[in-house]
Amino acid sequence: MATMFFAVVYRGPSLPGEIRGWFEVFFEIALSMSLASIIWRYNPWIASFLILVTVSMFYPVYGQLSYLAGRAVFNGCLWYLFIVMFFNVHNLNTIYRIMRIFVYFHVSVALFQLYGVAGWLSVPVPTGVMANPLELSALVSFCLPAFLDLKRKWILLILIPTLGLAIARQFLGVVSLGAGIIFYVAVAYKAYWPIVPAIIAAIFWYQFIDTPGIDFRIYVWKRAIMAWKQHWIMGAGIGHWKIVFSKPMLCDGKRWVTTHNEFLQMLFELGIGAAVIFVGYAIDVLRKMTRTAVIPLTALVMIVPHVGASFPMHIAPTAMVAVTWLGVLTITLNKENLKCQMT
Repeated sequence: MATMFFAVVYRGPSLPGEIRGWFEVFFEIALSMSLASIIWRYNPWIASFLILVTVSMFYPVYGQLSYLAGRAVFNGCLWYLFIVMFFNVHNLNTIYRIMRIFVYFHVSVALFQLYGVAGWLSVPVPTGVMANPLELSALVSFCLPAFLDLKRKWILLILIPTLGLAIARQFLGVVSLGAGIIFYVAVAYKAYWPIVPAIIAAIFWYQFIDTPGIDFRIYVWKRAIMAWKQHWIMGAGIGHWKIVFSKPMLCDGKRWVTTHNEFLQMLFELGIGAAVIFVGYAIDVLRKMTRTAVIPLTALVMIVPHVGASFPMHIAPTAMVAVTWLGVLTITLNKENLKCQMT
């Protein structure tokens, strides 16, 4: 696996017209197809996504942005394969423990920043060691389900990531927390009482603490849909959002380097095939869903709000945690399928 990672990242310098450059490209395609064939054993949907991304690297056009975006997806799939190959249901607590350490560290730094005693890590607004409060909110939200592995202690210790979300003061974090608690309690305990308090908390937060503007996002999303309709089958090519929308938007005079909606950007760049893969994977997960997989499923529920209104899959730490949860879900569901086959 290390050899595969090194081979796909390292590219030797070559002059224009040298045949060696073509061999490097063919080698990258072969590596992507090899990785997809291995992942297919664990999750055909993720393997199909990698194949689609590899095709999108070269069609409609191959360039630096498509190469970099395609390699980012390749590395994410490589990380997914590492998780499913080297972990099992008996040592998943190691992953959960690492995620909890992430939260402890970031919340501690954010607290120091809040009170102005963070030293060289001091910033005007608490962010932990992320770039901005929204990224801090996303990272804490993504790692929060790891606290549910603590059995009865989770009710108390979950206050730590909740404190981190409060420090970040982001509405998306509150929505993510509410959705996760509602889903977890409904599946694990068959209770639905958190629905009302979660809605009340979200309304309060929106009215008095953080009222995010949605008008600019809606404007950009409409432009993205209009552009997608022009090449709805294969998309504009992975990484090409920055090319198609290279000029500042009329709504705010700024250049939007992402769509602020990972689902829509995936549809715009990869075409209708990406939507088919995503919907197919979601249906497959719902069909196989069991109560024992409630923790990784809760994580995915909490990830969705951020993915739908921000760009966490373009940020390395949050993307890495999200892919980790996909691997954990695969491990959990594979265990359940094995049980069914044995009985």
